[in-house]
Amino acid sequence: LPRRPQNLIEQGEIIVKIKLPIVTKDELKDGKRVFEYEEREVVFNNTISCQMRWESCFPELAKRESVIDYAARVRELEGRSVGILISEMKVVYCFLELDMPFTEFIKLFDFSQKEYVEKLIAKIKEAFDVIFDTASEKN
Repeated sequence: LPRRPQNLIEQGEIIVKIKLPIVTKDELKDGKRVFEYEEREVVFNNTISCQMRWESCFPELAKRESVIDYAARVRELEGRSVGILISEMKVVYCFLELDMPFTEFIKLFDFSQKEYVEKLIAKIKEAFDVIFDTASEKN
């Protein structure tokens, strides 16, 4: 079972950290694929800056809906296609404090390893739980 992230208080703000499975090695060695990943802790930013990031990174989507509305809609989609997973990753990306474009962020993950993808899906679900737990706490 995925572990719930812990809230930490730093400099008067509530900081939420989650862990994501980041690919650390993916190469061919002696004709065999060597694939490794590790769970790395990332800071989840649930301030208005996530909406600003949404608007600057995904302007066509932002014209139609806020990042929270998009997240709610994506959360309800049935199935586990790569398209749905990438849509979920767009939401997660906007909530993370990272200094990289989305195209680089998405390269941190692998979509070809079934066991890994299942772990990634569980972590994304955990991230969405944090988004909606935080959103309900603010209302």
